[in-house]
Amino acid sequence: MRSRKFSPVATVVAVALVALTGCGSDGDAEKEYVKKLTTAGFDSVRVSPETKTSLRKKRKRTKTIAYNFAWAANTDADPAVCQVTLRHPAHSSGSLRGDHWNIEEVNDEDVEGWGGESPDPESVRRLLREHRYDC
Repeated sequence: MRSRKFSPVATVVAVALVALTGCGSDGDAEKEYVKKLTTAGFDSVRVSPETKTSLRKKRKRTKTIAYNFAWAANTDADPAVCQVTLRHPAHSSGSLRGDHWNIEEVNDEDVEGWGGESPDPESVRRLLREHRYDC
């Protein structure tokens, strides 16, 4: 029986690949974002990954580009609510990019320039009133 010798370079590369794939998994980033939102005062937090699929060199690859939280906001006494999507960008590894999230959509319409990083629930309600959303 022949014994196999492993190249030290191949061993280092294999260890590095295992280490890289184990770090920053989507589940860890989701939990981190949930914790940030909960700490900011949001309740019933459920985060979903936003993915992008690319076809590169005839290989299909899906990667997480952000994490989204859909929140039903009510700004007054009537029962009408607005669906607000809060988005936290992600690195290609799936880990959170930066420290902040932002308001991406209201009632499935893109919004930009609403200012403020990582708004809390009251800030979101204030912005909805300022932009004349009836929620």
